[in-house]
Amino acid sequence: MAVPVWDDFKILLALARGGSVAAAARELQVDNSTVSRRLAAIEDALGAKLLIRGGREFAWTAEGRRVIESAEAMESAAAAAVRQVRTAKVDVSGTVRISVAPAFVPVLMRGMLPGLRKDHPELDLELTGAYHRVDLAKGEADIALRMARPEEADLVARRAFDHPWFVYASKSYLDANGRPSTFDELRGHRLVLYVESMHNIEPLRWMETYRDAAARLLRVDNLEIACQTIAAVGGVTVLPGMIGDPMPELERVFSEPVAVNTGWIVYHESARDTARIRVVVDALLEFFHANEAVFTGAAPGCGDRG
Repeated sequence: MAVPVWDDFKILLALARGGSVAAAARELQVDNSTVSRRLAAIEDALGAKLLIRGGREFAWTAEGRRVIESAEAMESAAAAAVRQVRTAKVDVSGTVRISVAPAFVPVLMRGMLPGLRKDHPELDLELTGAYHRVDLAKGEADIALRMARPEEADLVARRAFDHPWFVYASKSYLDANGRPSTFDELRGHRLVLYVESMHNIEPLRWMETYRDAAARLLRVDNLEIACQTIAAVGGVTVLPGMIGDPMPELERVFSEPVAVNTGWIVYHESARDTARIRVVVDALLEFFHANEAVFTGAAPGCGDRG
């Protein structure tokens, strides 16, 4: 037995509003026999008589009145959904959730969000820092900053910046322990490595190759902790230039980066025409492009947006 679909409920609504088969047929732009045939099929599918015919006029049964009430509620909900979608395409309002690596949270909070809130006061922004990859298709976030281009066909990716990673150590540590001149000479130094759950980011597992089982090492689960650890306790670690360079206590052990990855602003294809998403994506790209030197390791800090 077929289950009634929305087109079936349209037939019933046209009958209720028109008051006759002929009036319903005119509204739906079909012939009278089509309306009568569809009505009979709907009653058969529901297993209930919906109206009682009396010549050219008819009256609704109790079951028919309940179905009409449900059809009107469905029509109202569908109309509201259409209005919301159309409004979202033009109005910059509502909530936008952005997922970034934790290191970018203070940078964006300080440099981008104040100006964006000023320009669009009806826009609510939720910025979360996480190393795991959020599922945009499942709605875990609206926009994500990813350090690798997504492979999913339904995701839109826009290039934001190149992000070099360097080996850092404190000046006092290098004075006391000597400066490695090659990567192999990292063996035997006190290395600050990252926990395995962070190894999906290639630069964070780079130094594993030079781990010496006999040497002291420390594992951390946060870039800022790694930075503070080598500055205060001493040791060697890998950091992005935007974190390591502003620290006056730290030096690049090697002048050249050990890895470079690209940051991508990513969002789902279905959000392409949503005004609030477009505005935030454009603001992110504008911010990253304006501060390109910071993210490529050529400048010490992000300028604030006015």
